[in-house]
Amino acid sequence: MRILVIGSTGRTGRHVLSRGVERGHEITAFARRPELLPEDAALAGVHRGDAHDLDAVRDAVRGQDAVVAAVGGSRIASTLITAMREHGVRRVVMTSSRSVPATRPRPVVALAWLFLREVYADLARAEGMLQVSGLDWSIARGTRLTDKPPAGRVHIDFEANATGGAMHLSRADYATALLDIAEDPAMIGRAAGICGP
Repeated sequence: MRILVIGSTGRTGRHVLSRGVERGHEITAFARRPELLPEDAALAGVHRGDAHDLDAVRDAVRGQDAVVAAVGGSRIASTLITAMREHGVRRVVMTSSRSVPATRPRPVVALAWLFLREVYADLARAEGMLQVSGLDWSIARGTRLTDKPPAGRVHIDFEANATGGAMHLSRADYATALLDIAEDPAMIGRAAGICGP
C-alpha cells in the first residue's frame, strides 16, 4: 500500500515510518522539518510542509492509497478531507485520545478535561469532521503514550471507557496499531480505543 504519514518526524510518526517500511508498504513522509527524518528510512518519498497548508497536503496526498495522521486536530482533518476528496484517496486513519469520549473514572476524566479542554474539544471536532466526511475513516484513540520499548501487543475496544488493558501505551505499539487499522477494511468507520496490554 502507498501510505502518506502526516507528522512523520514526531515520536509516534517515526515509528509508523519504520514499521510501515518493514511491512513492505511504500511510505511517504510529510513533515515540517524533513531533515529530522532518519537517513536510512528507505522511504518512497518525502514532502516538506505544514499539515494546515492545503496546497502542501494536496501535493502529498496525490497518488496515495491511504493516509495515517500521527497527529490529530480539526485543522489537519479539514485539509486532509479536502485534499483526499479532490484526489480520490479514501482511506484515512487519524490519532485521537481515549479521553475524548471517556466518562470513567470520573475524577481522572474531569481533571484531564480541566487542563486539556481545548485540545480534547478540538480532537472531538476532528473526529466529527471525519465521521461525516464520506471517506473511509478510522479513528485511533490512544491512551497515555510513553517512549518505553514495545510490548508487541495492545488492547483494543470500541467503548467510550476502556474495557481492559493498561493506561500506558508505548508509541511503538501505537504505531503498529495505526498500521494494523489502516490495513484492515473491517476498521473502516470505527473509532477504536487503544490501551497498553
